[in-house]
Amino acid sequence: MHLAITGAGHEAERHAIRATIGRPLDVALADLTGQDIGHDSVTAMVAAYRTAYVPAIEAVGAALLLPGVPEMLVRLRAAGHSIGVVTAKTTPGAEHLLEIIGLRHLVDVLVGTERVLHGKPAPDSGLLALEELGVEAGDTWYVGDATSDMTMAIAAGMRPLGVTTGVADRDELLAAGALAVADTPDEVATIVIHGWGMTPPGDVSRRLERAEGIEPTSSARKG
Repeated sequence: MHLAITGAGHEAERHAIRATIGRPLDVALADLTGQDIGHDSVTAMVAAYRTAYVPAIEAVGAALLLPGVPEMLVRLRAAGHSIGVVTAKTTPGAEHLLEIIGLRHLVDVLVGTERVLHGKPAPDSGLLALEELGVEAGDTWYVGDATSDMTMAIAAGMRPLGVTTGVADRDELLAAGALAVADTPDEVATIVIHGWGMTPPGDVSRRLERAEGIEPTSSARKG
């Protein structure tokens, strides 16, 4: 994103760019550069980003994968949970990324931002994933590392579960509505599988105790 922005003659601090993770690309680039979303320069930046994205992903490869994520997904599937990925990336871009890091075979449903009218934090993509998974929103945990993920989960009626492996910290995720916040993939799996019938670290148990009316089951997960 930094290369796309500077290549178009604009400047943006990296911390500001990181704060847009999880939002649709064209919206993020427009906001960062003060342009209208339909402006030619935004279209050009989107094209520049997509040109640079594939070789950048392939250059880094499996090193992009957070430790413990494959084990988490295998554990969830073994416990009978289906896995969905909802992303601000396009579906082809997300497919490519999941293939590169070796996770595509563990994902049942993939919804990219171009498949819906309104991307995150609107609920559209989450609702489409629920429909394709064939599950109820109230039975589903939505796991995300950005405040926009929490906003989308709540709007779609899902249970928001924050993870601190991304841009937002614990306090930001809780303030955005997360019922619980995990620090590791293993904690994510434990919360999803066991709900509050466990002894999680930190404030997770307190948050789960406040989540009245929520049964310890799940159906979907966002990566």
